[in-house]
Amino acid sequence: MKIALVILAGVVVVGGAWVYARREAPPPARAVRVARSTVVQALLTNGRVEALDSYAVNARAPVLVTKVLVQQGDLVRRGQLLAEVDDQAAREAVTRAEAELAIARADRHLVERGASAASLADLDAAIGRARLNLESARQEVSVLQRLVEKQAVPRASLQEQQLAHRRAETELAALEKKRSALLGPEDRERIAGRIREAEAAVAQAQSALRRLELRSPAEGLAYFVALRPGAFYNASELAARIGTVDRVRVRVYVDEPELGPIRKGQPIRITWDGLAGQQWHGTVERLPAAVERVGTRSVGEVLCVVENPGRRLLPEATVNVNVETGRGENVLVIPREAVLRQGGDAMVLVVNGEGVVARQAVRLGIYDTTRIQVLEGLQEDQVVLLPGERTYAAGEHVQVQMGPKVGT
Repeated sequence: MKIALVILAGVVVVGGAWVYARREAPPPARAVRVARSTVVQALLTNGRVEALDSYAVNARAPVLVTKVLVQQGDLVRRGQLLAEVDDQAAREAVTRAEAELAIARADRHLVERGASAASLADLDAAIGRARLNLESARQEVSVLQRLVEKQAVPRASLQEQQLAHRRAETELAALEKKRSALLGPEDRERIAGRIREAEAAVAQAQSALRRLELRSPAEGLAYFVALRPGAFYNASELAARIGTVDRVRVRVYVDEPELGPIRKGQPIRITWDGLAGQQWHGTVERLPAAVERVGTRSVGEVLCVVENPGRRLLPEATVNVNVETGRGENVLVIPREAVLRQGGDAMVLVVNGEGVVARQAVRLGIYDTTRIQVLEGLQEDQVVLLPGERTYAAGEHVQVQMGPKVGT
């Protein structure tokens, strides 16, 4: 009986000592040391690529495309023809106007030399030949019309003969007009007026012909081509877009609360899901002038210029954007999770050499995904507590369990 009581008393003493020791042992606490490192603060968002210099190719007159000469993605020269069009009527107008001008200039030479019996005879003979040519052309057109209706000859042959018929008409009319107007030197001014009118008609016809042309206004990439063979385009209708893409502009969409750190000249990095693993680099060129609604977002449009070697980053592509909004070299850093917020103030829990906890106000700087810069309040190698399963009070003793170096 006495032995049992002794054993029981011993157990009670040992248990009480264990409980006392357990109660007095300081609680464990995760911690890190304040270290120096490089911190890069970045904003992640999206954007859209644009050609740095973009030129629209619009139809300048109603036009029918017969053949497309470039494809989307082709590099083109300034003035390069992008498509062939149906311009037969315009070319015929140029031919008629040039014929009128040639006759008017020939009349001027006759007037300057003065009319003679020989020149009049030559002119009458030319009129006779022109009438014969006109009648022959008229008969040929009539024959070809019947053959075309029977599908015996191609329509192109008829169109060619119709053009010859119109030229014969023009030539005869001009010769007859010349014969009636051939009076002498006193009519020089009238002839000069005819020449000016004919020159104006030629210039107008040539201008109308040029307006049908679809040419590139600059050297660059044809990054949009709407041209299709057989398609009709009204005046001002968009046919293509040409852009310079050795460098491109990226229109970056930054949410309103994140606009504050954005500055002109900040470096940016671009990635594109269309070419995984490749990066492009540039800088912020222009800050937003206003905040606008884009879908459900309220954003400012930040314009950036990006180098595009190989021209692989394409206009209109949607890209991922990393804007470097801050960089600190060899600065004091702590984990972001170590910062406590109280109202508008920031503080941390520091532990001294005896393991005693104290509150310390800090002033913070830039940050990355896991770390934040300390501008004031801490020194290198000080021990800072990290959040744990429990909270710690100032003056409490803790058993520090050091984590990985925060600067790495």
